[in-house]
Amino acid sequence: MSVFESPDLKALPTFQYCESQLALVKREPLGGSTKFFSELMQTTFSVVGQVFKESSFEDIKFILEEDISSKLQSNPFFELWVADMANVCKIFCDMVEEDSIGFCLGTDRGCRRYHIDNVPMRLLVTYAGRGTEWLPDAAADRQAFEGGMPNELILKDPSARQFVGIWDVAIFRGGPKGVLHRTPDDALNGTSILMRLDREDFWENVLGQSEGNTLVKIGVK
Repeated sequence: MSVFESPDLKALPTFQYCESQLALVKREPLGGSTKFFSELMQTTFSVVGQVFKESSFEDIKFILEEDISSKLQSNPFFELWVADMANVCKIFCDMVEEDSIGFCLGTDRGCRRYHIDNVPMRLLVTYAGRGTEWLPDAAADRQAFEGGMPNELILKDPSARQFVGIWDVAIFRGGPKGVLHRTPDDALNGTSILMRLDREDFWENVLGQSEGNTLVKIGVK
């Protein structure tokens, strides 16, 4: 398999024109993040909303206002973090050529089994905790995966497992040739903060199915 790697977020929109299964932009965490996220992860939360490119910063603040304490929102790091998420949202909008995207952020992660996303592409950023585990093709038994076998039979070489680093931006292609990945054990058994971005059509499906327990907040635009 091939991986599209770039040191620059602005290069990500070109990923859609190449055949790579995974895009990675490695980044260093912003100063102050460790203390801020350790406090934030003392409670669990999960938010879903629609973020527009033209108002991404305001939309994200609106989506988070009821789930993050006023104390943490008054921390100067909070706006730096929101600005980072907003910038990534804008770049993903450019990549998928949409005016808005579906935004999900939270501490709850439960994808135990190796899987391939049923979407054309999905962006993930782990801001705290263990990043997403993914498998190079040589380390995975695709037939075992397609046959519904457990992780132990899908994983051919445990030493070949890869993990997305904290703050790194990863975009996974879905479909038959997508990358097998999962929530790592450290995140399943511990705490983390993961941002997930999806195309607008995926957002519309979430909105249509949100009459149950899912709270969806529409961006302020």
